[in-house]
Amino acid sequence: MPQLHPGNRRRRRTTESSLALHYQLVACCDTGEVTAMAMANDDGVPLAMAGELGACRDVAGKMIAVAPRIREVECTVLGDGARWDVTMKKIATEGGEVVVCAVGGSAEARQRQIQRTTAGAQRIFAAR
Repeated sequence: MPQLHPGNRRRRRTTESSLALHYQLVACCDTGEVTAMAMANDDGVPLAMAGELGACRDVAGKMIAVAPRIREVECTVLGDGARWDVTMKKIATEGGEVVVCAVGGSAEARQRQIQRTTAGAQRIFAAR
């Protein structure tokens, strides 16, 4: 059962960083502003995904391919019969740079959820 903490917006906590990253991305998708979120390390290894997994798979693979050359981009990704509006951004954490992708929703919503994820990821990596 999730641990609830008064005065804290976080509904679930864990000391396991991969699960904490997943919870962070789920919280972003739960707002209904974006369809999916994905996060990977510098080497392209997925760290966490949430939301529509088909969107995560389509987008994450393509964004990781361009991430070494681009720090931030808004684009449209075409996948298996789908079209996804995507915002991708590299963020600095104590664990190194990670790539965060927000899929679907408006450009403003994607930016907002990446900012939210940036703060959460920095907190999670600092706690390791």
